Amino acid sequence: MTSPATRVPGEDPATACHAVLVEFLAAIDHGHASTALDLFTDDASFTARGQQLHGRDAISEFLTVREAETGRQTVHLIANETQHTNDADETVTLEAILVLVERNSAGKFVTHRILETTQHFVPTAAGWRITRRETAPFHPPTSPNAPVNG
Repeated sequence: MTSPATRVPGEDPATACHAVLVEFLAAIDHGHASTALDLFTDDASFTARGQQLHGRDAISEFLTVREAETGRQTVHLIANETQHTNDADETVTLEAILVLVERNSAGKFVTHRILETTQHFVPTAAGWRITRRETAPFHPPTSPNAPVNG
């Protein structure tokens, strides 16, 4: 259950939620994925690598494992983001395409996968937090040695 919300006067909820998404992805890309746990509500759900994770313990375990993958270097690029605010229940939904770029064995960054994502946010005493995150492949993974087109 989330804590009572504290809304910042004049704050644009969609902009604040986008900042949370960027913070989450940056934590993964900069090698400190476990610090992103605080961006989720206690009862959050999260799909990752085909797994459905429920609650902070499961999400924490996933993020800790991801952080331990020190040889895996990624960059997430956000594209085609749309935002929906529901004033009735004070939620924000961000849908976006994420381009996951990964360093291959030759040291070059290549497009690894493109994901369709939906993030649901709720206001909490600590600010906007992710309550549900869903991802689905936009297409099958590309070859790890495939060049980046364009």
